[in-house]
Amino acid sequence: MIRLAPFVIVIVAALTVAALCPAPERDPAPDAARQAGIRMLGATRGYATTALWLRAGDSYRRGDYYETLAAYQLIQQLQPRNPAVYSYLSWNQGYNISAPFPEYAARREWVLRGLHTLHDGQDRLPHDASLRMDEWHYVLNRSAGYLPDLLEAALGRYRKSDERWALIVEEQFKRMLSGLAQAQLDRLQTFLRETGAQIPLFRVLLLDDDSRSRLIDPAFEQLTEQQQGELGREFQALERAQLRDFFALDSQLQELLTLGHWCRAHLMTLVLRPALEMQPRSPGLEISLINSYVLSWQYFPAGGRLAQTFRAAYREGVEVALRAGIENARRRAGDDGVADFLAHARENLADTPELLPGHD
Repeated sequence: MIRLAPFVIVIVAALTVAALCPAPERDPAPDAARQAGIRMLGATRGYATTALWLRAGDSYRRGDYYETLAAYQLIQQLQPRNPAVYSYLSWNQGYNISAPFPEYAARREWVLRGLHTLHDGQDRLPHDASLRMDEWHYVLNRSAGYLPDLLEAALGRYRKSDERWALIVEEQFKRMLSGLAQAQLDRLQTFLRETGAQIPLFRVLLLDDDSRSRLIDPAFEQLTEQQQGELGREFQALERAQLRDFFALDSQLQELLTLGHWCRAHLMTLVLRPALEMQPRSPGLEISLINSYVLSWQYFPAGGRLAQTFRAAYREGVEVALRAGIENARRRAGDDGVADFLAHARENLADTPELLPGHD
């Protein structure tokens, strides 16, 4: 009978979990009854949490994303200091649950919920670098289809981190967006849904006019690989199709998306910069931050004094990231780790040597 005791505890915990795990609500804050139920678990909370993780995994494999969400919401209440809970919950909200909705507004709501879940986790765990990296990936990937929405959501979070960036988002990007005609808004939404503001797409803006014209000409597809040359190898067929979709937009929409691309790249620096002060952090975090500075440098939308101010900040940011990356690599893997980190950093900075410390 004594040997059966742990299994009895697990069964009781699982039954308690089932009773506590309702359909997900719009506001996941626990009510008094559920809080009382959680307190009643007492020493069995660990068993209940294990049962919930198993249930969440099973419902995810079955494609029941709402049950998965409900399980993660309860795990969040049982383990509020576990960063994996916020990471998994955000992923399910932003990708799995949002996907089946045919209406754009419903998908957008779940995508923004995923972002807010990461922010909630960061507020509860302010020294956890992994949630910063999760947000960086979220902005990088999810902004392709929801660029205006994620920039709007980020304003409230990062306005005080960089008021100059916030001013450009509000006074330029949002003003351009509000000035679009309804037909343009519809075209923009179609482009974001079907093609997306993919990060690699904007590389074409760095080409000279002749190369760009060749690349977006449909006749380019009739050339042999040898005739396409380096241009064809650098931009694969899918990317070339996306480029043609982009250049089929009117100039106002192209300008809006290009500005939004810089706003997104700069946002990614704001997301990751605080993580340089956190331990532990992944070995790729500093490289991701350096890449964000490179993108911000390459696509800054204006010249003059403002450009000088931002670019000075980007140089300083790269220098700080390099120092932090060297320290992090040495801590993890000694001199070999430092050599690997510097090799990756040099490769990623190859097209923008102006960002290297000491460059005139």
